[in-house]
Amino acid sequence: MTSLFRYVFTAAAVCAVLLSASALRAADPAPKTDESGWILPGANAGTGWHLRLKDARAEAAKDEKPILIVFSGPDWSSGSKRFESSILKSKEFTTSVRPAVVGLYIQHFVTVAAPETQVDSNQSLRKALAVPPVYPCTVILASDGKKILGVIPGAPEKKAYLRQVAKLAGIAIPE
Repeated sequence: MTSLFRYVFTAAAVCAVLLSASALRAADPAPKTDESGWILPGANAGTGWHLRLKDARAEAAKDEKPILIVFSGPDWSSGSKRFESSILKSKEFTTSVRPAVVGLYIQHFVTVAAPETQVDSNQSLRKALAVPPVYPCTVILASDGKKILGVIPGAPEKKAYLRQVAKLAGIAIPE
């Protein structure tokens, strides 16, 4: 009798957990996508980010601006979430850094089902640039889209991050 009770209780607990997880997923809005179905950055990342290196390279070459690549795990990494809300959406970043660079936002998905082409492209770029497995991680490329000017692993404090980006990208930002 005791083992039957334990079995029924365990089965009920497992069902409750599965149902609550399913309800949470159903409550989450579907991620926004571009015309090809690739998942766009969330609201905390701000707007105007490229998803593909070829598009960022074309704009960078045309405008002669460095490329700022943010490798992020916004669906699972608390560090990425904090980085996006405290730095990428900050007034200092959006008014001083973003206008001076071409932004490329690369997502590492864990809990979100992403298009296979986007996952493969993002993994290939990370491997090609030898980016450390730290989230978030920023890589700055020259305007040719090939030469690496610097790497900023993790999420330093906002002022330190902005100074590092300015130095590596060769841009002036107000103190």
